[in-house]
Amino acid sequence: MTALTFYGGVEEIGGNKILLQTKNSKIFFDFGMSFKRAGLYFSEFLQPRKLNGIGDFLEFGLIPDLSGLYRTDYLKHMGRKEEERKYDAVFLTHAHADHISYVHHLREDIPIYSSEATEKIMQALEDTGSSGFTDFIHLKVNFKLEERKKGEGLKRMRGYKVKRDFRIIKQEIKIDDIKVTALPVDHSLPGALGYIIETPDGPIVYTGDLRFHGYQRELTERFIEKASRIKPKVLIIEGTRIGEKGALSEEKLGERVYEVVKRTKGLVVVNFPMRDLDRMKSFLKVAQRTGRRLVINTKQAYLLKLLSGVNCDCPSLEDVGIYIQRKTWGLIGRDDFPEDIIRQDYSRYPWELEFIDHSSALTYRDIRNNPEHFIFRCDFFELKELIDIRPPRQSCYVRSVTEPFDEEMEIEKKKADNWLKHFGLYPYEQIHCSGHASGEELVKIARELHPQILIPVHTEHPHLFKKFYKNTRIVKEGETVFI
Repeated sequence: MTALTFYGGVEEIGGNKILLQTKNSKIFFDFGMSFKRAGLYFSEFLQPRKLNGIGDFLEFGLIPDLSGLYRTDYLKHMGRKEEERKYDAVFLTHAHADHISYVHHLREDIPIYSSEATEKIMQALEDTGSSGFTDFIHLKVNFKLEERKKGEGLKRMRGYKVKRDFRIIKQEIKIDDIKVTALPVDHSLPGALGYIIETPDGPIVYTGDLRFHGYQRELTERFIEKASRIKPKVLIIEGTRIGEKGALSEEKLGERVYEVVKRTKGLVVVNFPMRDLDRMKSFLKVAQRTGRRLVINTKQAYLLKLLSGVNCDCPSLEDVGIYIQRKTWGLIGRDDFPEDIIRQDYSRYPWELEFIDHSSALTYRDIRNNPEHFIFRCDFFELKELIDIRPPRQSCYVRSVTEPFDEEMEIEKKKADNWLKHFGLYPYEQIHCSGHASGEELVKIARELHPQILIPVHTEHPHLFKKFYKNTRIVKEGETVFI
């Protein structure tokens, strides 16, 4: 009998970890972080310990304690016996942390399927991340000993990388008695997928995260149309905004931003999600219409570089300015030090070095000297750059990220507001649109697909689905649904 077990993503937004099991196969769909649960125990400066393998994560129920799933270097270091692999694959919908973060802990020999854009985003996170838990494409083997060259005992082996079994899913793949078809959907970063899964006991549709108001809304419409044709037995549907009406489109967002920028005489400072390339395009279009240049950071530039060969309609590096942040000695932009000494500021960041000499590279001096020429993307952790840039009077700030939804985000926002007030950028303009479908659109999906069982995930309000769809099944974490 086919079974679905929900190890995350139920009665919460994100943390999706859904196990599909048939007589012959075991497959996970997504393996993400629960921000809500992780936030109960950890914060930016109180992090799980890598020295304890997966122990800290198991302690607080952040990942399920399952045999044959996790990386062997961690298990051996924890004193657990060697385990045979018991899972056939992991299918990822997209590269947001609440869907992919805990891939870091998985065995390297479990095949991981995703879109090409998702793989590139995960590569960028691995190469530029600093959390210590970003072994997404390569697994860095830890806790190994080797003999000293002169035979004088053992020493710690420097971590070496092993390539994960990462596979790009073009459309469909068969794993024993399961056939999985991947279809692109519109979401707030490139490469998002929804899945149609054919099992011995009937078809399942998993929406992942999707919307109908981005630049590629036709992808979602196509996915829903194809999914409705198979008459799914089970629909696993995201419900982030089940209680909300309507949504601002990316096009309308761009128009609102344009009106703000058009009347601003000084510097335009903006904040939008790091990997939301639709939003980047919206601000880029406004910059081009107003004779300004959109300036992004080096992590975003690195992502654009990796995605340049992927068909996802992203901006080119020549379209934007690349802000080179001062590091270590802070010498970038100075002419009283030799070039080789300046470059040493970035010796710990080899991926970043190539952008120093890029034709689009800019420093704080470039922006400070001509603020009216730029739209400067600046998130919470980059607010310190305003000390160097010193926005002049008649500058503005556009906040294009979601409103705080937990205590930590509220505290962060208050600190950001203090910075904005200090630099004369308060009050600011809040102009944002969601990466998720509205309540009315979710109702339409459910009625169009008309599943025998509807299971809401990625929502804090699953009970709202029962008001319009009687065959809604509200599941608890760890619960198994047999189909």
